[in-house]
Amino acid sequence: MVNPILVKLFLLVLVLVLSHTVETVLGFGATTLALALGIFILPLNTLLPVLVILGLLQSTWLVARWVRHIQWRVLLLKILPGAVIGLAIGIYYRTQVASYTQLLVLLGIFIMAVSVMEIVLIYKTKAAGGSLPWYIGWPILIVGGIFHGIYATGSPLIIYYSSREFKEPADFRATLSTLWLILNIGLVASLHSTGQINVDTLTTTGILLPGLIAGIALGSYMKFRALVFKVLIYTILFVAGLLLFIQQVTSL
Repeated sequence: MVNPILVKLFLLVLVLVLSHTVETVLGFGATTLALALGIFILPLNTLLPVLVILGLLQSTWLVARWVRHIQWRVLLLKILPGAVIGLAIGIYYRTQVASYTQLLVLLGIFIMAVSVMEIVLIYKTKAAGGSLPWYIGWPILIVGGIFHGIYATGSPLIIYYSSREFKEPADFRATLSTLWLILNIGLVASLHSTGQINVDTLTTTGILLPGLIAGIALGSYMKFRALVFKVLIYTILFVAGLLLFIQQVTSL
């Protein structure tokens, strides 16, 4: 008889291979994709700490790889302050919410909105103007930080802001990877303080580590048409978010 726990771990490894391949290529997307698919395999309170630790490890590698392209001035003066404020709000909300069903319904809506927004952005990127004014940029960064504090994934809104800020893909990827690294350090500290990172979490992370390594290896050597790849990924995300939303609403 096949052990159901081993089946779940195997499926989650496959999810991680896909999600971290995406992150290695694009500089974002791993946690959003892994949450959207992984939530059908493990509960949110078990899955989130593992994804945060794996995300921290990948961000460390990506920063080391692209360090010469990091735009420190933009990161420290424009992006990081708003994102950190939002992160603190998101962490507080996640620790105070009484029911994970509420979070999962919100996650389903968030993932669907993210998917539509990203597909629209893919086709609007070339037409996008310059940097956003502060009174538009700051709310976007704060809301993105809030979602990062709740789900470790504020990337869609922050990516939109960054797509207006950076013209060179290397600068975009390097600076975002550094941002995720800084924010995930804060998340790890928060999760550890609430007891969500423990020996069991670290054991599960160690078992799933091959998925991260394989994703980095594949993403480092893959060649493809970026637009087609992005549209496919966010179409999958939309379907996953819709299924999650329906599942949680019907269980209320």
